[in-house]
Amino acid sequence: MVPVAFSASAATALLLLAANIPIAGAHMIMRSPVAYNLNTQPFVQVNPLDGSTYPFPCQNRFGVENRTTIEAGGATLVEFTGGAQHGGGSCQFSISYDDPGTVGWNASAQFKTIYSIIGGCPAVFTDETNDLPATGPPDAQGRANTEFCGNDYDLDCTRQFLIPFPSFLKNGPATLAWTWFNKLGNREMTCSPINITGGTGDPKQINELPNVFIANIPVSQNIPNYTPCRTGDGGTVVNFPNPGKYGRILRPPTDPKVTPSDYCTQIPAASLLPTFTQDNRTIQGDDDSNTPVPSASNIPSAPFLNTTGPGFITVTASTTVHISSTTSETVETTITYTSTPGAAASSAPEETPSVNPGPEATGVGKPVPCETNGAVVCIDGGLWGLCNWGWATPQPLAAGTKCVDGNIVAGGAKKRHLHRHEVHQLGHV
Repeated sequence: MVPVAFSASAATALLLLAANIPIAGAHMIMRSPVAYNLNTQPFVQVNPLDGSTYPFPCQNRFGVENRTTIEAGGATLVEFTGGAQHGGGSCQFSISYDDPGTVGWNASAQFKTIYSIIGGCPAVFTDETNDLPATGPPDAQGRANTEFCGNDYDLDCTRQFLIPFPSFLKNGPATLAWTWFNKLGNREMTCSPINITGGTGDPKQINELPNVFIANIPVSQNIPNYTPCRTGDGGTVVNFPNPGKYGRILRPPTDPKVTPSDYCTQIPAASLLPTFTQDNRTIQGDDDSNTPVPSASNIPSAPFLNTTGPGFITVTASTTVHISSTTSETVETTITYTSTPGAAASSAPEETPSVNPGPEATGVGKPVPCETNGAVVCIDGGLWGLCNWGWATPQPLAAGTKCVDGNIVAGGAKKRHLHRHEVHQLGHV
């Protein structure tokens, strides 16, 4: 991999520095939902949290440029930008209802974890000795950019994730935080102003969400209920001590090669993997349809397909759809859609297992991005797909049909609307 220390982008950054323009290109930031102070001074995420100049939480950045509306019980696409992925790592997404404009925000703000990703966040490298090469000049704020995956599974690019939001969240203004423990041991945090709608506001379930994991912040910042500790040396994939019920394991956690004297002893051994619970469509509180995700023995080491959002479970879905005419003529056609978006769930092993490649989705091509979960997607080349949490796997159309504007049209007739009558999930425990 090409080192980027003296790339064209780095040279441009030096010019920005000489011109007394702040540089924010050294780290990754969450750009969507739009972060606090993304494009206004003081810019977000110039450095990792340091307890003083850039304190927990959110580096004390709370300038609102755009407040993103998020529906509880649905999911939101999270995207990143920046020039240093630091080998990937583990990350968490959390919610705070505290007002960042009040006195004491830096000491008392409480963040409740809604989703944890162990390993693979926000990138996985074939060569971890360097960051990914910069592509093009930095943005107006001096942030470098690298190649974007456009999905959550490719290698050597910056990934994006579809993050589910529990239906029991409280409506109203809130802060979404992305906290990232990269493999170099840094502690990054980007926060975005959001507005939650459609939630039931169950205080019991909200309170049961675990507090976000805090570590590697110098003792200079007095954070209530936080005992300063470190996660270990470079190369460590953090295994969160309390990741919550919802999340994914994209790469197995690792124990530190050298344990520091102030190690975070609450971190479980790498062999003790969490068992996440999730619905393959959305989080619905304590819904009994939730299913555990795989143990590390089934974590893919190669790029895997169709695993965006909560669909990282073994599901063989035969979706029968009926095409009915909008005219007096009635035509019905049955189309079968089959996918295996992840690996089967199993109990956690006693020892750290080897990592095996995961299965690919059944289809006739690479998944394409889509927006509305469960919607029919028309794909070039006479194909169609069913949107499965941000990705649709191309499938051949049934004989005598075509896909037009998100509808399956039967031969010769005018546009017919597709109705999703039933989904059979075989093998879904």
